[in-house]
Amino acid sequence: MDVVQVVQSVMLGIIQGTTEWLPISSKAMVSLAMIKFFNSNVELSEAVFYAIWLHLGTLFAVALFYKNDLAALIKNLPFYLKDVHNPRGYNKLTTFLIVSTFFTGLIGAPLAVFGLSHVRFSGTIAIVFIGVLLIVTGILQSFAKRSVSLNKSLSIKDAVLVGIMQGFATLPGLSRSGLTVSTLLLRRYRAKDALNLSFMMYIPAVLGAEIGLGILKGGIYFNVYSALAIVVAFVFGIFTIRILLTVAERINFSYFCILLGSLCVLAIFI
Repeated sequence: MDVVQVVQSVMLGIIQGTTEWLPISSKAMVSLAMIKFFNSNVELSEAVFYAIWLHLGTLFAVALFYKNDLAALIKNLPFYLKDVHNPRGYNKLTTFLIVSTFFTGLIGAPLAVFGLSHVRFSGTIAIVFIGVLLIVTGILQSFAKRSVSLNKSLSIKDAVLVGIMQGFATLPGLSRSGLTVSTLLLRRYRAKDALNLSFMMYIPAVLGAEIGLGILKGGIYFNVYSALAIVVAFVFGIFTIRILLTVAERINFSYFCILLGSLCVLAIFI
């Protein structure tokens, strides 16, 4: 076993397992680490697809963290199928997740298939590209107002909007949690509800992305090193999710995204 690859896998797993819970784009952080520190010749598309593959680890962590809600959703499915329009119990949440996931795929799948899969730049250009999108993420987060509606409830319109925003997060640098939480805050959801909804949406979105990646890339990343990175991402995800979700709820990360993005853009002059 190659010691260097083992160290890289562990480091990438740690990055994925900790940054996924923060609105700073874990795909960007993993991709930047791969391009800047581990393999400057790797193309951006390959780095992003590898980062998406590592989401399996944090997917298991999220599923474990929200196990009670997932169990309740599954238990409620027979009632949901009998009367979709009945707002009782978990019916509204089920509809919200179905609609948001559909629109995520509608936007995200073409971006991955016709966009990222044909991106052929690496090195400084890839870093600058990620930097620009990090700045966009920071700017969008800075507009998120925390004016809460006391009577706010889940709606189809909100599911469509947040699903579209999650789809655009296929691009590295556009933070999935940052975009979805900011959208929900702008729609006047409480910060805690916005975070919980964002990560409930994460589960079907990542499942769809992994299935799509498996079809598109033919399981190319499934080897002992990627498996190690996934396990590390899961372990660190489990230990950090509660703390970092609390941090993400209280701290405005827009400045961090703008600063890091600016530094990435400046790389073109170095």
